[in-house]
Amino acid sequence: MQRIDGPIEKRFWPKVKAASEEACWPWMGTRTHNGYGQFRAAGRATCAHRVAWELTSGPIPTGVFVCHRCDNRLCCNPAHLFLGTAADNSNDMVAKGRSNKGQRNPNVKLTVESVRNIRKDAEAGSSDKSLAARHGVSRGAIRLVLIRENWGWVE
Repeated sequence: MQRIDGPIEKRFWPKVKAASEEACWPWMGTRTHNGYGQFRAAGRATCAHRVAWELTSGPIPTGVFVCHRCDNRLCCNPAHLFLGTAADNSNDMVAKGRSNKGQRNPNVKLTVESVRNIRKDAEAGSSDKSLAARHGVSRGAIRLVLIRENWGWVE
């Protein structure tokens, strides 16, 4: 990756505020709408942390994510980055409590307690229609709770 105004390394690293190896190295350049650093190379915009990975560790396989151990979207410290699948990235987010899973979702209508009640009442013979009316959700939402596609972690 070469460009008229210089090699990528010479354009990229001056926009990173590198500190100690333990600290985050924030991207000081342009950001994406969702808070990641953005860098243009070879006529394309890409995430700065992905460029940091490629410059220090080599190519990123197709379909693989560059994830942050530090959860800092602007961090370009290679020691804070790791490769993972979409599932790895999602699991990391959930493990660190950053997902909007369950009651943390601002749009949620059900609670852990109501999910337990829905399942108990369904076993006792309540219909999807009556459960939906009682809990203020659709019959489809009730079905997803009952087949554990939604709220599957609730016992």
